[in-house]
Amino acid sequence: MLEYHRFKAVSDLYRQGKDEEARLELAELQRRYVSLCDENTTLRMQAQEYEDILYLARNLVFDGEFYWLTTGGIRQGPFCPNCYNRDGLLMRLFGEAGKRCCGVCHESYPGLSRREEMAARGFDESQFAHAFDREPRRAKVIPFGR
Repeated sequence: MLEYHRFKAVSDLYRQGKDEEARLELAELQRRYVSLCDENTTLRMQAQEYEDILYLARNLVFDGEFYWLTTGGIRQGPFCPNCYNRDGLLMRLFGEAGKRCCGVCHESYPGLSRREEMAARGFDESQFAHAFDREPRRAKVIPFGR
């Protein structure tokens, strides 16, 4: 804890003409201040890490096959169960519905059909029936001009 009465002592030392003693005392106060600032920053970072852990504990769900993260009412994922169980990493699986793969551990998962995946994410099938009747759209690649 910073001892505020020592600032008055520094001021008194300057008024008494004891400049060198005042500078030494002030340097010590500065050192302690910087130390307290560093400790404060460390404690804030630890508190943020604990908040992140609590958020994951509340919002990460395992459905028996994959991990899903619910944020803002939207279910995100799926995430690799192997990476999460082994290393605590949330690695999103990639690939088409029906065949998923992890880019880190290279584990393959059979996955869900598009219809099952949309239902798992909470979409109402009646509202999005058209999404099940056609192939997924691909992004158009536009090359850079020369």
